[in-house]
Amino acid sequence: LSPEECAKYLALDCEMVGIGSDGKRSALARVSIIGWDGEVLLDKFVKVPDRVSDFRTWVSGVRAKDLKRDDAITPEECRTIVGNMFMGKTLVGHSIKNDLEALMLTHPRNDIRDTARYKPFMKARGKDGGKLRPRKLKELAEEYLGLMIQVEGESHCSIDDARATMQLFRHVRSEWDLDIASKRKKGGKP
Repeated sequence: LSPEECAKYLALDCEMVGIGSDGKRSALARVSIIGWDGEVLLDKFVKVPDRVSDFRTWVSGVRAKDLKRDDAITPEECRTIVGNMFMGKTLVGHSIKNDLEALMLTHPRNDIRDTARYKPFMKARGKDGGKLRPRKLKELAEEYLGLMIQVEGESHCSIDDARATMQLFRHVRSEWDLDIASKRKKGGKP
């Protein structure tokens, strides 16, 4: 791909913390955006306006001190920065709907490549194969890329997860784009 084409793709991953009395509601705490070649374009901790009741450090890697850093940004600043970066871009992510919801942003469906929803990456579960279900990013990265991410006992890193997602996408980009072009010709949803 030309440098201009490569620049059209951004990989996104966010980490959330728990808010509310039981810590079950999620709030954005970190956003990472990676370019085509794995370069970090943005990695920021986000100040959580509510009291954090569960940092989920075992999975998020986020600690109280991270949200108090001088370079942590407000959710509003985050939305502005990220929203501007997304304009005219194709977003790559794994279960990216969750990240976009945490960011309180939308993006055109045609410009999203979600590795959790890409049928060749999904697994049939249930009786006689059953319905296709998303697989974990950790499984896909190991199977298709030989990468070990989200190692047991270690917290997730949104940079590593976004890089893995971009690498997965790059691995199948040609086939994926052909599939989308074919569906568009037939008038279907990509």
